[in-house]
Amino acid sequence: MEHYIEDNLLLEVINLKTYFPVKKGILGFQKEYVKAVDDVTLSIKSGETLGIVGESGSGKSTLGKSIMRLVKTTSGKIKIRGKEITSLSKKEMFPIRKDVQIVFQDPYSSLNPRFTVGKIVSEGMRLHNICQETEIQEKLIKIFEKVGLREFHIDNYPHEFSGGQRQRIGIARALALNPRLIIADEPVSALDVSVQAQVINLFMDLQEEFELSYMFIAHDLSVIAQICSKIGVMYLGNIVEITDRETLFKNPQHPYTKALLSSIPMHNPQSKKKQHQLIKGDIPSPTNPPSGCKFHTRCPFVKKICKLEKPVLKQLEKGHEVACHLV
Repeated sequence: MEHYIEDNLLLEVINLKTYFPVKKGILGFQKEYVKAVDDVTLSIKSGETLGIVGESGSGKSTLGKSIMRLVKTTSGKIKIRGKEITSLSKKEMFPIRKDVQIVFQDPYSSLNPRFTVGKIVSEGMRLHNICQETEIQEKLIKIFEKVGLREFHIDNYPHEFSGGQRQRIGIARALALNPRLIIADEPVSALDVSVQAQVINLFMDLQEEFELSYMFIAHDLSVIAQICSKIGVMYLGNIVEITDRETLFKNPQHPYTKALLSSIPMHNPQSKKKQHQLIKGDIPSPTNPPSGCKFHTRCPFVKKICKLEKPVLKQLEKGHEVACHLV
């Protein structure tokens, strides 16, 4: 949405690190750390959709949960509308939670099977006093209609719904608190392709109607391309490239970004030769990441400096940052 001013920042993440301790050895005295999020800086403006893309194990979901304060961060700052929330207690975080909501990857395990979906969606409304008790049923009906469900669904249980419907319930639960930012953690990866398109369209319609901002986490660039105005590419806990959607697809600079783009299926593979080389091997262990550039063990263009020095994000042009020694 272009009518928002440039400094209208909703979310700021500054040098965020989230490490998980892992005990090793027979007695468990030796300690290592899984560096799930390793010095990430990004921002989201009001009305903007930031896509976070990368392979499994790159730290995308942990980044989303860290911003939500669902996991404990190691260092860095998280600001919501200018207010730093990194060190707030649970009690201090409570009023902020209604501004930032999350939609989880698995629409079934995130819904309590013992409750009707009406109770699940209205629980947050009651906790945050969104409306009077007498108004809850009416608000529930409106929210269910907004996400493509019917009034009679309110009294049903999660197991009575399809995967796509359950994800709509998850979206309704987030929407019920009138949030400003929704973190969508791979919200369509467990759904059929035809249902994926419907859910993505729903996200876009809701954004336009309620002026929402999104952090949309996915491993599929073709999904990210449909909804995101800005895209950050994540590898082994780091953002390696971040820019607007058009620039990323037309002028990718990081070898990892180029490889991800090469992996997108083409309608006619014979019509155009793929210019980018696919990467080989698996993502290294986050407990023992490679020295220097973490991508150097899989990069087809690796140089000596890549093994020795960790590249930092540098601005190539306004709004386009890349962490690579070769650009």
